[in-house]
Amino acid sequence: MNFRFYPIESRIYDFLEFPSLVFAKKRYEELNKDDEFNVPSLADYLDFLNKVDLKLQPYIKDIEFFYMKNFHGDFNFIGLITNLYSIIGHKSEKEYLDMLLGLSEKEIITSIVYSIISDNENSLEYSKEIMSKAETLSLNKTKLISLIKDLPTEAASKWNLFLIIEEPVKYMKMYVDLMYKILDIFSAFYDLYEEEVSSYGKYLVEFLNKNGAKGIEEKTNSILDSNIINDGENRILISCVLQFAISILGVGDNSYIAWGLKMEEALMRRKQINENKINERVQVFKNLGDKTRYEVIRLIASGVTSTKEIAKALGVSSATISYHLNNLLQCKIIKMDRSENRYSYVVDYNLLEEIVNGLKDDLKSYTSPN
Repeated sequence: MNFRFYPIESRIYDFLEFPSLVFAKKRYEELNKDDEFNVPSLADYLDFLNKVDLKLQPYIKDIEFFYMKNFHGDFNFIGLITNLYSIIGHKSEKEYLDMLLGLSEKEIITSIVYSIISDNENSLEYSKEIMSKAETLSLNKTKLISLIKDLPTEAASKWNLFLIIEEPVKYMKMYVDLMYKILDIFSAFYDLYEEEVSSYGKYLVEFLNKNGAKGIEEKTNSILDSNIINDGENRILISCVLQFAISILGVGDNSYIAWGLKMEEALMRRKQINENKINERVQVFKNLGDKTRYEVIRLIASGVTSTKEIAKALGVSSATISYHLNNLLQCKIIKMDRSENRYSYVVDYNLLEEIVNGLKDDLKSYTSPN
């Protein structure tokens, strides 16, 4: 296996994610109040978000339509397109936007349906079976509407998708027009980070190529397990837009890891704190004490590992479940696993046993002798 940094695709990825930053500001302001996430660069990132928000306000209505108000939205328009029409191999933002304008009605709808089905099944690989289902559903408006109705997301997001599948070419043109309007704004911000992105990308792949899959576990504090890595080439994209996130995106030969520019720093901060075993136990019990997170863990333990299925079972949005899953991953109650070309969440029973035994030992230390 090997790792390769993709600087051009990193820029295109950040361009497509750039509008979503108008929804990120509030979340990171809340994280800034959390001592555990109070990394040195977070203040700079919040300043960055404030400046971006100010520049994007004139386009907020269009952004809300296509990005559907979800932080890392599960169902934002471009996220549903990029699974099949990957950014990998494109040479610039404009080239990718021009490619999008060339997509037919059938191609746009099929891509949306494929992404929804693939996401529901947590599939990492391109699947001819899923493509066949997507092509069939794309031709059946009744079933297509039913598929969208069943999505565990807000009603407004579903309505936007209904509108898009009715006139996909029209809305694709609207999306591309929006992105061309904000291209200069994005470029001005990205130019401030481009050198740092390039430097960190080169450093990261050099480290990963030297240390192999285990290097992934080290750099992510075991959030990503080594078995999630491909045997062949693993594409690394560095994001200065989503600086505190790690995502595995795309399917099959077009998959890649989008790695936040400051994620390593945040995880090191988290690791330093978690080295204090008492604090680690407190964090586990704190997460177990939250009713929604407790129900999430129960569902994962029962074999329900899809974010969409968990959200549907608990009657909340996928964005909410993603937030809780991130917290559970951070305190290591659950971890990501890969089996038969699918990724899933699993409960770390060894950690829970260690935590419980540690609590018993702590309490025994304060037990009065008979």
